Amino acid sequence: MQIRPATIDDAEALSQLLYSVTSYFTIHPDGKGAEQFFETITPAAMAQRLQSAQFQYWAGCDLNGRLIGAVGIRDNTHLYHLYVAADQHRQGYASQLWAHAKQAAMAAGNPGEFTVNSSLYAEKLYLGLGFVPTAEKQEMHGLAFIPMRLQATSTNQQDQLPLPTAI
Repeated sequence: MQIRPATIDDAEALSQLLYSVTSYFTIHPDGKGAEQFFETITPAAMAQRLQSAQFQYWAGCDLNGRLIGAVGIRDNTHLYHLYVAADQHRQGYASQLWAHAKQAAMAAGNPGEFTVNSSLYAEKLYLGLGFVPTAEKQEMHGLAFIPMRLQATSTNQQDQLPLPTAI
């Protein structure tokens, strides 16, 4: 996977990819009750986020340039989005995207403290990356999630992995 900064031109593709995996984190597979959330992932909302200094996004593309994943950090501390196309799950792409975003956040001054609201589906992934739950499962706006925190140290397993090549 090639990782590059996401641009305003990626808003539509990022939105489409995120919509394609919403059943992994909505309470109801059909998205019932998550209408407020869906408003936050429209192409216009994604474009606004991509232009905001509050967010940093990276796009993960396959060798043909097809968008297969993305990661977004808010305020240099909160893992806001991390998603991979369903047909690309379990190939290590989420871990690669996270490693890239984490390195960029730390280079921008983050001391190694991150938060995420993990979907129930991704809980094992985040545990493997060193995140720990900070509360029980929450449900809000049609989404189910587990608040988690990471205090990165040089002994974290993910810190030992080589970083993916970014273009």
